[in-house]
Amino acid sequence: MRLVALAGALALAAAGAATAGPMEDASAHLAQGDAAAAYEVLKPEERARAGNPDYDYMLGISAIDSGRPAEAVAAFERVLAVKPDHLQARAELGRAYIAMNEPEAARRELAAVESHESVPDNVRETIDRYVTALDTGLSGGGTQIAHRLTLRAGYDTNVNNSTSDSRILIPAFAGLGFATLGAGATSEEDGFGEVLGRTSLTHGIAIDKQLLLDLTASYRANADLDQFNQGIAGINFGYSQRTPDHGTFTISGQAQAYWVDDEVYRYTYGALGQWTYRTAGLTDYAVYLQYSKLNYPSNSVQNANRYTGGATIGQSLGGPRDPYVYGGAYAGLEKLTDSNFDHLSYAFGGLRAGGELTLMPRLRGYANAAVEFSEYEEPDPLFLEERSTIRADAIAGLRYQLSNELTLGGEVAYTHSDSNIVLYEYDRVVASLSLSLDF
Repeated sequence: MRLVALAGALALAAAGAATAGPMEDASAHLAQGDAAAAYEVLKPEERARAGNPDYDYMLGISAIDSGRPAEAVAAFERVLAVKPDHLQARAELGRAYIAMNEPEAARRELAAVESHESVPDNVRETIDRYVTALDTGLSGGGTQIAHRLTLRAGYDTNVNNSTSDSRILIPAFAGLGFATLGAGATSEEDGFGEVLGRTSLTHGIAIDKQLLLDLTASYRANADLDQFNQGIAGINFGYSQRTPDHGTFTISGQAQAYWVDDEVYRYTYGALGQWTYRTAGLTDYAVYLQYSKLNYPSNSVQNANRYTGGATIGQSLGGPRDPYVYGGAYAGLEKLTDSNFDHLSYAFGGLRAGGELTLMPRLRGYANAAVEFSEYEEPDPLFLEERSTIRADAIAGLRYQLSNELTLGGEVAYTHSDSNIVLYEYDRVVASLSLSLDF
């Protein structure tokens, strides 16, 4: 957040007698918007030049604009010790305090500039805008609402996630020979259309506290196999607490309804606790714990409690293509409430990795892969062994920014499920195009 009206020509114009050499080099870097380079030029001169208000002011500007607000405060305070009426330094000191999450100190410095009789009208207007922004920040950023609507169409080689084998041997009935699976029990392919909507609301209640609300809904209709049409509606609501040094802590409640063939198949209720942290080097860390209660209205014996814990790490690599890579791991347990059906209870664990980067202006490419392992607690009563499954997923896609609000996307996803029970072995490819509107 740069005080543009106050920056203007900045120190060099106001300091006609500035020493040549490092000062001129730093000025050139600042003019090009490269505050980090200016800081690298000026910092080695600090021992010799500290106390020179022109030098200290330029060091303060380069420090705050390169993400070093604490050093900027020290530099601007040295300027004001020599020139108490240096309005630009006092205003930039207020900006540095904002960056350090010290709103009261920032308000004090900005108010001192605003009340000065000699402040030009355009500078006063700039200060008013930043005081208003500061007040908004003190209230947690006010209330922000974002909407996204996505239309998607594609082709799915296995809409029902089923095996391609039409004849299987069931050990419990081995004496009867191979069984022939009926319609809908083997893989079916079809085209589909889908509409997805999301509304996110963030309401600040303090500078470091927010209330969160997220509403999602989607409906997917197949061209021919409408018995596999699916709908989802969900709500997340929570509270977020940001700390200066230890990241952000969020706790939220969750509820979701899932329909198949226009009938409710499952309700899910639960809670999520999460910690996120971003370092100065743009590394993102996250740890989460989640509990879900699964209720099946038409098949209550499947009701279960699900527990999941996991962690992720991501890294922004910078540069013109702005690549971002991430990875994560998770594990958990899904336990049926009826112990008579523990052959459906299982432990699971998985790994995820992926990344994205800019391929050309307005075009981003992304890819990710995941693998999940699941081990069931009791032998399946029909297949007479404990089910063990490994599922692998891979996704690759492109997003093209048609405008600030409109995004065109294309994606191909592949799933392979490998199991010791043939009924749960399958492959699936889904290719789709999408158009998303943000408003």
